[in-house]
Amino acid sequence: MRNLIRNILKEEVSRKYAKPTPKVEQLVYRWLNKYFDGVQMYHKKHYESTHSFEFCKNGKEILDVVLYFGNDDDDNRKTEEMSFNRGLIRVPKNVFDDLTTDLPMRVSYLRYLLEEWFDDTYLGEIQKKMGRNDIYIPELDISNSDGDICFPPITKPDDVTEEEMIEHILKSEKYKMKDILWWEERLPGWIEQTYLEQLNGAEYRRLKGQ
Repeated sequence: MRNLIRNILKEEVSRKYAKPTPKVEQLVYRWLNKYFDGVQMYHKKHYESTHSFEFCKNGKEILDVVLYFGNDDDDNRKTEEMSFNRGLIRVPKNVFDDLTTDLPMRVSYLRYLLEEWFDDTYLGEIQKKMGRNDIYIPELDISNSDGDICFPPITKPDDVTEEEMIEHILKSEKYKMKDILWWEERLPGWIEQTYLEQLNGAEYRRLKGQ
């Protein structure tokens, strides 16, 4: 399949068109669909103002989307109460290297097609999960590092109490009780968010063998 795509693209590009033909665009979409086949998309809420969507395949991150909401005056507001600020697509270095190796065409146009393909394929799903249609993602960044390991985010068990979460946070020795209470008052939900960050951090280190 890869050799077939390379041969067709080399033939098209060698004709010196001002830009790639619809045939090339179709091949790029086909390649991307195959590359992302079987991907899992994990939604993570870091703060009310920051959400991310991690695209994970075979235990490795192949794409990351970060969404920012509100401004500096929105600390105590829920995400749904904030205006959408901006969005960013981050592509790991090894993934973009695969794209540019298999699809020999102008990098700038390949980036453009990647953005268009993402809008057509996943933007609507993200808007639906966030429950709003004002989200758009105009920025695409190619990372300097390869995709990291990834796994389904750990969620809070129904039977875990706030007191148990506080006890777990205290055991890390990063916060004192007065700090925990101060943050929870300033940012409601901070205790649960910090508890889950610690659990997910521990799982990440376990998978990395640290």
